[in-house]
Amino acid sequence: MRRRTATVAFGGFVILGLPTGMLGVAWPSIREELDAPLAGLGLVLAAMTLTEFGSSALSGIVRQLFGTLALLLLPTALAAGGLLLFTVAQTWSTVILAAAVLGAGLGLLDAAVNTEAALRRGIRFMGALHASWAVGATLGPPVIGFALVVAGSWRLGYAAAALAFVAFAVATYLGRADLAAIPEHDDAPIVRDGARRASVMGAALMFVYVGIELGAGQWSFTRLTADSVLTDGVAGLAVFLYWSALAAGRIALALFGARIPAARLIDLSVAGAIASAVAFWILPPPIAALIALPSIGLSLSVFVPLLLYLIPRRVGRAAAPHVIGYLVAAGMIGGAVLPAGIGLVLQSTGVSSLGICLSALAAAFGGLHVAARGR
Repeated sequence: MRRRTATVAFGGFVILGLPTGMLGVAWPSIREELDAPLAGLGLVLAAMTLTEFGSSALSGIVRQLFGTLALLLLPTALAAGGLLLFTVAQTWSTVILAAAVLGAGLGLLDAAVNTEAALRRGIRFMGALHASWAVGATLGPPVIGFALVVAGSWRLGYAAAALAFVAFAVATYLGRADLAAIPEHDDAPIVRDGARRASVMGAALMFVYVGIELGAGQWSFTRLTADSVLTDGVAGLAVFLYWSALAAGRIALALFGARIPAARLIDLSVAGAIASAVAFWILPPPIAALIALPSIGLSLSVFVPLLLYLIPRRVGRAAAPHVIGYLVAAGMIGGAVLPAGIGLVLQSTGVSSLGICLSALAAAFGGLHVAARGR
């Protein structure tokens, strides 16, 4: 029973990661076919982020009003609908609508699965869950690439992703009895004092964390190839190693996470992120690219699974669904705002400032972590 529900959950998070990896590869073809504006990708991402933020923040209310099954099936239907709108879109405005519908589904599903995992499962499960998302994001580009080769159109890739969400919905519905049979952990209190402070600090940590993760992932290639500091091949390898380290750390958490207390692992994650960001700033480019950058990914990899796992134990089971939704929403806003802010800094001061930006964010990350621990 537990194995069946785990298989469905991991498969769902693989599917959840697909659209993240698909859009960047599909965008040139979408833009050309629908005569979208040059800056249109920003509008698509803005529409998606806005609805992701809103839906994830409402996940606790949806769960309270309609129950766990509805919380899982509703966003799956929204995501499938958004992907189908992408598939049949004939106008640029339809793509914006599709992105909004897809974002609503992704944000709500992200918060929903994380909530149930935090309430019903352990650290290793959370690690495997987030590693599954990384696998999905990695598979997104090949899905679109295959569609372009086989059908000559990005639409086939989006149709396949929509069918994957439908399959997940069917599997979730068929396994509803198994899900209901898994009890919530009794090691977390139902109600706990200090939930508001834990919620605010957790949201602030998620906001900064996602900014560091995406800032490093999105801007490092530009930084490493500026002024021919490194070849495109070496810089590309560095970025690949960064994302691979992020996934590898979560796989390691799934395999060995129960051996070290979660709070201790979070301490190590934050300390490693600070040290790695500073190393990326001050070390020579080849070492910064091939050692420091992957170290940032490895250090960050375990933070979110562990933070979400600890939420029920810090705020109580009654408040946890609402708080996890707020944290996921805060992370989405951080992912939209902070990488864009880094871009403005780099435009003003030069791309060599990336190391300083990441180090500053890592320092803020560390300060928030210390404050959250009450030290």
